Amino acid sequence: MATLPCEDCATGHLHKGHPRGRVETLHGLPTYVTEPPSDAPPKGLVVMIPDAFGWETPNSRLLCDTYAERAGVLVYLPEFQDGHHLPLSLMTDMGTMTSGENSMLKKIPSALRVAYNMAPFLYLTRPSVTTPRVQSFFASLRSSSSSVSSLPVFTAGFCWGGLYAITLTHSTSITTEGKPLVDAAFTAHPSNLSLPGDIEKVERPLSVCQGTQDFVLDMKGVKQIEQVLEKKNQVGAGDGTANGRHEIQIVEGAKHGFAVRGNPDDELEMGQAQRAEDQAVAWFKRWIAETGMGGGGKAS
Repeated sequence: MATLPCEDCATGHLHKGHPRGRVETLHGLPTYVTEPPSDAPPKGLVVMIPDAFGWETPNSRLLCDTYAERAGVLVYLPEFQDGHHLPLSLMTDMGTMTSGENSMLKKIPSALRVAYNMAPFLYLTRPSVTTPRVQSFFASLRSSSSSVSSLPVFTAGFCWGGLYAITLTHSTSITTEGKPLVDAAFTAHPSNLSLPGDIEKVERPLSVCQGTQDFVLDMKGVKQIEQVLEKKNQVGAGDGTANGRHEIQIVEGAKHGFAVRGNPDDELEMGQAQRAEDQAVAWFKRWIAETGMGGGGKAS
């Protein structure tokens, strides 16, 4: 966890668009908030945990808007990184470094900027620092007396945020009253996993979307996740929802970051991102239906 697993963690493209949500302070953190259109009452709440570029990127906020519209949910995107996200300029620098068309002389300044920014990011957002912040936010949300706390609560984590989405499904992720912090979780191309341990501890429903060309999580690791989740589905949870309680879907040819940082001008990459979006939306809708909850609630 001390070094950048691969260049794909900092490569990608900014997406164009105008996020329609607002920023509030919720449960102690600045938070991007977006709701279903036409003042429709939300059926659930999704808390996004972003990639290394943080909560202010248009990519993440636009995806929040999409979840709100397609799944009919309230969506929060909190500032879990305490201002220590990677600068967006690193996407350009990583592109310069990895392009075969650039000379070594042109690559050196970009390499220096990447190293200068990466080291503090990895240290300041390490799990021992971030986990308490994430857990505290969800615990406060779940314990709130507002109408939001009665909604099904989901999380969606990408790259850096994927680890935290997964650990929120563990049996230890509960409020002081013993209530699970999330009802279900979705993650795409998670990083910094300890396998198979992080998956063996999964208890709440988990959906994973993973590419075959991800050098952060290679196919050996993917196979481990598949085997553990398959076993969990066979054993079940004793509540009648054993089969299909967990899933992993593989996107052929997709690289790390494909769900949130794909090239808008590349039809293949946009198709891969759409696969992840569709999977997440279907997962939220399924567990809204299976929890038998939803309807009502404003940001709180």
